[in-house]
Amino acid sequence: MKEDEGGFAMKQVYNTGVDYALTIVGGKWKPVIIFLLAGHSWRTGELEKQLGISSKVLSQCLHDLTEAGLVARKSFATIPPHVEYSLTPSGEDLYASMRYLNFWGETRAKSKGDQVKIMCTDKMHQLGIDGVCAMTKEHLKEWKKDLHQN
Repeated sequence: MKEDEGGFAMKQVYNTGVDYALTIVGGKWKPVIIFLLAGHSWRTGELEKQLGISSKVLSQCLHDLTEAGLVARKSFATIPPHVEYSLTPSGEDLYASMRYLNFWGETRAKSKGDQVKIMCTDKMHQLGIDGVCAMTKEHLKEWKKDLHQN
């Protein structure tokens, strides 16, 4: 927490909960990391290869998400030692919200034609790991059915 000149903790004020959430998960890589960690653990090297980012950027993002309580870091005392990352229950809650936001973004991008391209979705389809997007759309279909039935 930030401190004032006297060393006292200052309260951080945000206009909305979305403003606060975006300070935690905003940026180029954090949402993608959250999507990848949904459902299973990943080792650091696997994430680096999957994302194609530097270890420094990945380490900083994972550190921030761990500090925020969204990602759990588990160290294994093996030779060679390794670390795995997974979502915490709070991270899983955030992921559930992000699925709808992802669907909204994909839908909006499609309505813009060739003006907007969603790279993550395209890359995931190429790699055959489009479950996040498919799951999002399937969940939304179910949610819409539930809404229309009630």
